[in-house]
Amino acid sequence: MLTYLKSRLRRSPIREDQMLRRSDSRDGVKNVQFVSFLQQSGFRKRALDRHDKTKRFKRAVALLAIWSFLLACGWIAYESAEALELF
Repeated sequence: MLTYLKSRLRRSPIREDQMLRRSDSRDGVKNVQFVSFLQQSGFRKRALDRHDKTKRFKRAVALLAIWSFLLACGWIAYESAEALELF
């Protein structure tokens, strides 16, 4: 169950642009001026910010789900120990 939740929450609906995140100088970009224009005009800047926010939110939800599951397991163990102590 936890593995399923982790895999579902890690998938991103927006993929990064390969051309905009190239760092190696040996990789040839066919139209450097066009890529420069896109970066200066803020192309997909908002979508990437939204992607980062969504990613952080999903991580927070996953951590909250895991901690609540662990707390519930601890509570069940504590109550079971108390019930066994009565008998």
